[in-house]
Amino acid sequence: MSRTPMIRSVLTLFTALACTAAAQSGGSYTGSVSGVDLMDVDMMFIGAHPDDDSGVAATFARYILDEGYKGTVITLTGGEGGGNATGRETGRALGLIREEEERRSLSMLGVTSPHFLGLRDFYFTLSAPETEQKWGGPAFVCDVVRLVRLRRPEVLVTMWPGPGTHGQHQMAARAATLAYTHAGDPAYCPDQVAEGVQPFTPLKLYYTAGEADATVGIPTDTVSRTARIRYADLKSVAQFNYRSQGWDANLTLPAKTTPPEQFMLVSARVPVQTPETSLLTGAVQRSATSPTGVRLSVTPEAYEVGQGRATPVTVQVTNTTAQPLTAVQLDLRLPAGWTATGRPAPRPLAPGETASATFQVTPPATAPADRTPLTGTYAALQGTQPVSGQNAAFVRPVPAVVASFAPTFDVAAYQTFARDTGTEWVTGALPTRLPVVVGRTTAVTVNVTNRSAARAEGPLTLELPAGVTVVGTPTYALDAGQSAAVPVQLQVTPAALPPGRQSGLLPVSVTTGAFKATANLYVLPGLTIPRVGTPPVIDGNVADLTGADVSIGPDDLWWRAKPESPADASARVTLAYDDQYLYVGLTVQDELVACNIAPDDVKAQLRSDAIGITVAPDRTSQDTSTTLQAAAFPCTTAGFQARGFRDADAKQGPMEDTAPGMQVASVKQADGYSIEFRLPWAAMPSTPKAGDTIGLNVVLYDGDTKDARVGANISQSGLAWASFSWGGKQALPYLWPQVTLGR
Repeated sequence: MSRTPMIRSVLTLFTALACTAAAQSGGSYTGSVSGVDLMDVDMMFIGAHPDDDSGVAATFARYILDEGYKGTVITLTGGEGGGNATGRETGRALGLIREEEERRSLSMLGVTSPHFLGLRDFYFTLSAPETEQKWGGPAFVCDVVRLVRLRRPEVLVTMWPGPGTHGQHQMAARAATLAYTHAGDPAYCPDQVAEGVQPFTPLKLYYTAGEADATVGIPTDTVSRTARIRYADLKSVAQFNYRSQGWDANLTLPAKTTPPEQFMLVSARVPVQTPETSLLTGAVQRSATSPTGVRLSVTPEAYEVGQGRATPVTVQVTNTTAQPLTAVQLDLRLPAGWTATGRPAPRPLAPGETASATFQVTPPATAPADRTPLTGTYAALQGTQPVSGQNAAFVRPVPAVVASFAPTFDVAAYQTFARDTGTEWVTGALPTRLPVVVGRTTAVTVNVTNRSAARAEGPLTLELPAGVTVVGTPTYALDAGQSAAVPVQLQVTPAALPPGRQSGLLPVSVTTGAFKATANLYVLPGLTIPRVGTPPVIDGNVADLTGADVSIGPDDLWWRAKPESPADASARVTLAYDDQYLYVGLTVQDELVACNIAPDDVKAQLRSDAIGITVAPDRTSQDTSTTLQAAAFPCTTAGFQARGFRDADAKQGPMEDTAPGMQVASVKQADGYSIEFRLPWAAMPSTPKAGDTIGLNVVLYDGDTKDARVGANISQSGLAWASFSWGGKQALPYLWPQVTLGR
């Protein structure tokens, strides 16, 4: 190529860039364009790991790739704590791979500038406090706030921030919620002012949601005009990039299903259409009746309001458009039987001005104690054009005396967070958890509050499932304005268990007057195991292990597909102990035992046939950092000899390095295998003594892929002695069976 055409090409490119810069700056080219303008986006997703964006992939493709809006993704970690379905890389090396997978996936959706904060991804946890501690405290929230302030998204989307999901997902979503709440306040993360970072207030906050909680669903069965395939198909193709997670093995083109992507509108500072059809309406898209630039909010003084009592609710409108609004009328639309005073007179609203009205809202004395919307409205003229909009907030009317079950520590902490961020109304999707033990009397607490001006007393009426009874007659007696915690003793028998299961999840309720509060009763196995005088030989033959026996069968399912029969996957478990060790022996029925794990690749028991033993020597453990999570593959590619390790606790790796004294051994049987564990108390965070009760679960993993690729993730079924989904069998010590060390 001659120099003249090359120079001409360079000049053409320079001219094009200059024209673009001039267009962006609104005038002739002056030599610079604001870097902040280059950062500006319309929407942002905030997640914990690469691939967390999967719940928004089709929606982002619709808005960014096809409709020309701008968006970005913040991923807090590199995902290096997860598994690797394609190779041996772990730690930061795996994190770099996963980050590149996400970049490639997002680029196919139109997202070209994602952000990775580089926080530590560690073992599987369901604990938000443990996550925050390992991330060095709450300072990371300001890193999220900085990016929100610089990238200026009107719409924030994140995950569910409460218990029931990964602890890192919870903390990513809480950071997003805090950014939505406080990024516009210069007093929040104030050091950023010295960086020249300006406050910015997002306008809408969404959580990804299941169908039951969703307020809007974005279709995936329509065709992308850019990709010329359905959004569900484009999502599938983009997520083929997540190979280290094994997604490419299950995704298809065309996509097998086309469900909508579901979102819950958690908070909005703009008028909202009902029903919503777009995440952007009111924020960056004009609604049918209200121009972009009108802000509208509804703020009750509290979420819980007294039946028959007035409570203040403020409706506020701000005109950030370039034109004045005239005859601005604020109002509040209420359910039947509710009343309100304080409707203001109409007034004009110049650009930049705000008007507000505080209504005194009174629900009827018989209002149901349910989440109830209060809809604030505005109506005005812009020039000669009528404009109007609405937005809603929720309250819950309650009687003077209310009683509810005290939640577990994790649920209580999230309820406090939600209350502090004005998102308390979403906590109704999070039932209180009550662990109880079969064969034992378990104490639960009922919190009773008397908001009346007089003394109140009476019985607590409990509605309990079959097999669960209350000991005695619990009552309350409270002076005006007083609260109390009332202990209630529940006796649980095996009749409470569903057929074929060793654990159960059952509904319960407590009633005071006409007020009823519900909770979930987690029914756990209880067992006393013997102290042995002669230790068993750890050789895979469980015949010499004398102890207490339990059985695990197909009905004890917590993961994926239920085994076809006990011959497909089941186990008899024997437990015993002495001063030095906990002994666990299993006789496992399994028609196809997979041996596809290399001897030097022992980690992540979920990948293949394996056994996990989770031990919380201190029953007060709130996360797995104070537990021992032992596991073993019964065989490897080198033959039928068990390989043991620790996983998902504070000291992971092969047992030789992480649990000195631990032994495992296995023997192939005609209908499966037998396997033994010797777990040293000295390798655990604390050592229990005779008479103590510990948390202990036994987990069976089954993969029935014949001739499976070496190292492949072939997980098909998961069974457990106490089998609760979302990691309860592994990552919530308070949901593990209660085992007493016999004297």
